[in-house]
Amino acid sequence: MMYDDDALDRALAALPLEEPPASLHARIMAATVYRPRAAVQQWEVWTVATLAALAMWLTWVALSTPRLGERLVDGVTRLVDAGGLTSLNTLLWLAVGISVAWWLSQITVPQRRRIEIR
Repeated sequence: MMYDDDALDRALAALPLEEPPASLHARIMAATVYRPRAAVQQWEVWTVATLAALAMWLTWVALSTPRLGERLVDGVTRLVDAGGLTSLNTLLWLAVGISVAWWLSQITVPQRRRIEIR
């Protein structure tokens, strides 16, 4: 059976359809267009999950490595010696630099006041 456009429109209009519920449009709009944004983006969830899995893996590796504490202390000691941080002069200048940086961060510079002429 072939229908042309007019006959098809008449057949669809003749179907006994129920009236939609009164709040159908509002519910559809609330579920699609006016839906509140998610509190967390999907990439943030993936990042936190990846970092948590990495932390658990590193913990497992650290706990299953024999004499890990000795190896870490030895490595840190070698790095400090290689960096020259055992010299008192180096430590003095490092303390002076940190102190200067802190004091400079505490300075408040007043903003220039401009007079606007109307």
